[in-house]
Amino acid sequence: MGTAVFEISAALFGACIGSFLNAVIHRVPQEDPSQRSLLGRSRCPRCGGIIRWFDNVPVLSWLCLRARARCCGEPISPRYPLVELLTAALFFLLAVHPPFGAPILADGTVVAAAAVAFGLHMVFIALLIALTFIDFDTRLLPDVLTKPGIVLGVLGGLWPGVAGVISNDASVSHELRTTLASVIGLAVGGGVTWAVRAAGTAVFKKEAMGFGDVKLMAMIGAFLGWQGALLTLFLGCVFGAVVGGVVALRRGFGASIPFGPYLAMGALVVLFGRDVLVRTLFDDWPRWQRENPSSLLLVLTVSVLSLLALLWLIRRGRR
Repeated sequence: MGTAVFEISAALFGACIGSFLNAVIHRVPQEDPSQRSLLGRSRCPRCGGIIRWFDNVPVLSWLCLRARARCCGEPISPRYPLVELLTAALFFLLAVHPPFGAPILADGTVVAAAAVAFGLHMVFIALLIALTFIDFDTRLLPDVLTKPGIVLGVLGGLWPGVAGVISNDASVSHELRTTLASVIGLAVGGGVTWAVRAAGTAVFKKEAMGFGDVKLMAMIGAFLGWQGALLTLFLGCVFGAVVGGVVALRRGFGASIPFGPYLAMGALVVLFGRDVLVRTLFDDWPRWQRENPSSLLLVLTVSVLSLLALLWLIRRGRR
């Protein structure tokens, strides 16, 4: 019973956080400093009227108002309930399938390290959602979100070790091993992405990827460790190439393709499916490769082509 209440509470809390993320997504990219503030009452983006509290209830208000603002009657974007539902679903999934184990057991016992990790992962998910929609809107990944995320990821290594441990050597303190896991994840995530950015720029003679993507990957590495960072980059390239290809076919090859949302998608897959991915890639896959020697060349070819296709699509969109 306690576990079910915890899971439902996590989903409801996620919906409330999603409502706040809508404000973050709208306000943070604003050029006017007074409009970037996250303090103060919510206002209608159409007419500037103050939104009353009962019109700001996650999802329900949008349904009750029939997707129309009470103040001016203008349509309310379905993105608002989408962000709230997405955040609620991911927080619920985090409660059902927490990477660090359930912070609250069925008997009501609270596991301190798992509870801290749960809170840090909620922040991580919230940052990924906000950065995804901001990148879709503006093709920017604001430092005001990525840099604090990097700091939180590293600080998370001081106690629960959100990025795991870098070594199983018991002679080295657990805190040092977990902190190093976050720091090395940060360096690998940011460093490898910077190298890809530099290589793409050299090949296409034009900036192929924004530096915000490098900082986003540094943040992801701080939370997921070096293995998680590499898996995220791989999945992000695959997702970006596939989705970018579909967008290019539908809208033309000049369509702008942001990379951040696909890195965020990859990070979420790694967060919830790291064990399955690692077992598949490092146990099942090598065994299959040994049985099929020609598969290595096929995998390398697909990976390189996916990366080149994604960089080309991003570069075309920056024209």
